[in-house]
Amino acid sequence: MKTKSLVMAAVFFAAALFVGTAFAQENEAILQRTQELYNSGNYAKAIESINQAIDLKENQKAFPESVRLMAEAAYYDYVESMQKEAAANDGRVNAKAFDKYVLQLELHPQAASQRIFNVVETIFESELEALAAERQKYTDSKNGKWAKINDRIEYLEKKQNELFDVVAGRVTVAQIKLELAEIEMAKKDRALKIAILAVGVMLVIVVIVLIVIVYKNYKRRKQAQAHFETSMEVISSMGQDFQENPDLAAKAAEDSKKRSLAAAALIGKDDETTKQIMEFFSTVENRKMLADLQNKCFALGDKIDKYTFRQRTSRKVSELVLKICNEAKLNHDVALVCYCAGMVYDAGFLSVPKSILTASELTMTERQKIREHVHMAADHFDFVPEQIRPIFLQAAEFHHENMDGKGYLAGLSGAKIPFIARIIRVCESYISLTSKRAYRGIMDSDAAIKEMKSKDGIYDPKIISLLEKVI
Repeated sequence: MKTKSLVMAAVFFAAALFVGTAFAQENEAILQRTQELYNSGNYAKAIESINQAIDLKENQKAFPESVRLMAEAAYYDYVESMQKEAAANDGRVNAKAFDKYVLQLELHPQAASQRIFNVVETIFESELEALAAERQKYTDSKNGKWAKINDRIEYLEKKQNELFDVVAGRVTVAQIKLELAEIEMAKKDRALKIAILAVGVMLVIVVIVLIVIVYKNYKRRKQAQAHFETSMEVISSMGQDFQENPDLAAKAAEDSKKRSLAAAALIGKDDETTKQIMEFFSTVENRKMLADLQNKCFALGDKIDKYTFRQRTSRKVSELVLKICNEAKLNHDVALVCYCAGMVYDAGFLSVPKSILTASELTMTERQKIREHVHMAADHFDFVPEQIRPIFLQAAEFHHENMDGKGYLAGLSGAKIPFIARIIRVCESYISLTSKRAYRGIMDSDAAIKEMKSKDGIYDPKIISLLEKVI
């Protein structure tokens, strides 16, 4: 047992000797570095260096005399150099450097001496007298400069009392460190609150800016939409234009005749179109193309709606077209092709300059350009397989034809109008009537159907009946 105790004692002694040797070596290195800085006249850096040695030894009862002497010399020469510099200038000490010096002396009172106190006290008194004299220039205590000077006076008086309380032992270094930590924490809290407030203000500003942008875009879009709706009415006002301009009427009649001859092969019979579609999708390879066709029609339909400022019109019309086709018991493949054609029937608008679509007033030439959108859609149907492309062209060319033959473009009537065009004519009008417009409110389904039925000679009554069943 004794042997074991002796071994433990030997271990503790060796450890203490090792630690003591390590402290001594580190202490020697700090002293050497401090001496070099001191000799070069860099007293501020010398103080920072010797403070490391003080911090290293502050918890030891036997404080090294060599460290104390080096610290006292560095602290004294630095504060004396500050005093001399102040005397050479305006008599005022560098406030930032002096405040840092006092704080370092508070945290390392081992370096203090009487001659240091004398210089520090002189600087304190000189600063306080100068500030008091300067404060008298401002009689109003609410003046910003008066308040700033007064704050400085209060700070110096506090630090003066605090420094000598530390040296006298009335206040410990630990208490000073705790106070500094609390001050630092308070600064961080203030900084955090300011940062949060700044972020909040920035977010509010961003939200306001976004609201303004969205509102302006909304107004611009609504205005453009209203102009487009005005442009759409150009097609229905064709007769009035012809009455006002006989030359235009003659030219339109000639164009219509040419169009009718050119469209003869395109129109065909509905049963022939149905048969052609069914034959195309009779092969597995062609059926695989249907999903890709739908996706491309979705994309083109969205592009058309964006270009013409209409909200999902292509999707709404095409969905109604599909419902009516299914209600009419059309072949499934035929119904899907009609559905796709219903998404892109207005592709011709993409070939009309947007400046014309959104103009508040139109020239006769511009009005005719809008009407021609029906046969410009073909330019956008290259992705449609050639065998089923006719139904897309029928949808685009003839969806403004009327059952009484007074529609546009070819003047077709009754069953001569391809069934896809008759369906779209009904669906487009229904979607328009049940959507809000700049010039009128929204109609409900019953009112919209009633309105369409009252327009004798325009819509196919059979398709209106099918519409009533699916809405």
